Amino acid sequence: MRAMHTILSRLALTCALAPTSALAQSPASPCLVGSDKVALAAGVRADTVRDAPECHRTWEQAGVMVGFPPPPDRLVTPENYNTYPFNRWMLQNVSRFTRTAPMLTARPPARPLPEAHDAALLETKIPVSGAERTIADYADRTFVDALVVAKDGHIVAEWYGDGMTAAKPHYIASVTKSVTGFLAELLIADGRLDETRLVKSYVPELAQTPFGDATVRDVLDMKVNVGAGETSGAPDPADAALWATMALASRRSVYDTLAVVKADGPNDGRFHYASLTTEVAGWILTRAAGEPYEKLASDLIWSKLGLQDDIYGAVDPQGKVYSSTALTISARDLAKFGLMIADHGKVDGRQVFPAKAVDSLFQYGDQDAWKNGTFKSPQIRAYRSYWYQLDGPDRALVGLGVFGQALYINPARRLVMVRYSSTPAHTILEYAKGWDEVRAWLDEHASASR
Repeated sequence: MRAMHTILSRLALTCALAPTSALAQSPASPCLVGSDKVALAAGVRADTVRDAPECHRTWEQAGVMVGFPPPPDRLVTPENYNTYPFNRWMLQNVSRFTRTAPMLTARPPARPLPEAHDAALLETKIPVSGAERTIADYADRTFVDALVVAKDGHIVAEWYGDGMTAAKPHYIASVTKSVTGFLAELLIADGRLDETRLVKSYVPELAQTPFGDATVRDVLDMKVNVGAGETSGAPDPADAALWATMALASRRSVYDTLAVVKADGPNDGRFHYASLTTEVAGWILTRAAGEPYEKLASDLIWSKLGLQDDIYGAVDPQGKVYSSTALTISARDLAKFGLMIADHGKVDGRQVFPAKAVDSLFQYGDQDAWKNGTFKSPQIRAYRSYWYQLDGPDRALVGLGVFGQALYINPARRLVMVRYSSTPAHTILEYAKGWDEVRAWLDEHASASR
């Protein structure tokens, strides 16, 4: 499968804890190296990170939030939480810094994943990022906090750094969108949501916005022309309004923000990445089902996977759980979600989730919409229900998020990789390319070990 670093380099620069307006005003870190000065100044993209000890510290090594109390200049604050090294602590401790709600309304018995560790997997040297490295060394070099590789229903490798542990939840950024997409497919499968209906039929409050005359499927596949500032790095009124709503001091509801969104242009059937759109999806799902987002997700997804650890989502000032970002979950528990999708809805060999809901994720989306849309990456075949559908015969899926979050699912090889990171910029091009090389090697290794 071909490298997908192009799509990673052009990932939407979205983060519920990183307002665009704040990023645009932040100074460029001396640790970030690249030619795009605007992106560096905004802290959203870098070619690489300077190879110096002070640029590769864990939060503990940097003294962030260490002490009783920590020194004032080492405290995580609303002004520094999305910058290195403070973000290294933040992404592991979202519930200690912002409004959150538990995402399990009831906790059934835990279901630990069986383990079949391949001792050599992380210690074998492979060609990655222009050198022979072990995967463990590369994880340590590239700001990885947690790495879990699962094959055939078993954990075969895991690695933790930067103070992370197997049981500790971590912020997954826009991988949250992929969870929302699957939740929508579950509601479609049981007849509670009609993907052909217009958005305004579910949410009349959006009738005068660009979403009103779009279909539910248009929203799930991001084909509504809003939020251009999120991908261009330039200020955009709608984009700025969403991040202002999500700011820690905000008292404004996402509902109010969405109801006054203006179009960036006509709805042209093309792919337009926007977190606004996934927040609309969350509103549609709750209206269609008549239940809060967190209860839907708990009842239809999380309660059926036997989660071992805490899981929570960030909420707006009115208690609405965000459906586009800021879900926080342990790497092992997210691997359970990925393995279920790889097995087309089966858990421990039983059909727990409707196969047609999972299969819909693998049904190819609109290729023309993708090719003519925001990212235009040839490594991605299409985008559907907030999942990137990779090119190639395996029909692999990936959910992606800023600061290096990824959930890779290869159903043909029954392989899942969860990677949590806390990079100094939203996207590091060298690391994106390198981790794609690691993923390709894991695909080959999984195939050879079958």
